[in-house]
Amino acid sequence: MKVLVTYFSQTGNTAQIAKAIHEEASKNHEADLKALEEVSPDTLASYQTAFIGTPIHAGGLAAAAKEFLEALPQGASCTLAGFVTHASSAYESASFEKGLALFREACQAKNIAFAGTFDCQGRLAKAIQPMVQKARKLSDEDWAKRMADTDPHPNAEDEDKARAFARQVLG
Repeated sequence: MKVLVTYFSQTGNTAQIAKAIHEEASKNHEADLKALEEVSPDTLASYQTAFIGTPIHAGGLAAAAKEFLEALPQGASCTLAGFVTHASSAYESASFEKGLALFREACQAKNIAFAGTFDCQGRLAKAIQPMVQKARKLSDEDWAKRMADTDPHPNAEDEDKARAFARQVLG
């Protein structure tokens, strides 16, 4: 089986999970690992399974991933699986759950087989932490606790869970 693992990553969180999925897929399949900007939606025609990864931005998918999903050809022959990274300790879980649902909805709208999604805690980029803290109206103490939860992620356990997800999708 030919497998594509493609991802959009700004901080390295999603790239780290993509590498773990690719590592697992490569054990028994011909697998390619590519940044999302290196592929087009038509590329999926060359693969039986495609994993698409993205961080969650403002409760939804990163713009590049959302645009990619919207541009998928109707009835693409591959099976699609999604994976996301998010700073759930900084936001409510509904924020990333909405993003997860967008994968399923895109597949339904395009009549593409859907194999599910995987989500992983990730570090929140330092550059946006003050803005998010202010928007969430959190004290410095509460914010520090939340960031202590996100900073070690993704970790080895998260990578193991991503590999397990890949095994599940690939059967």
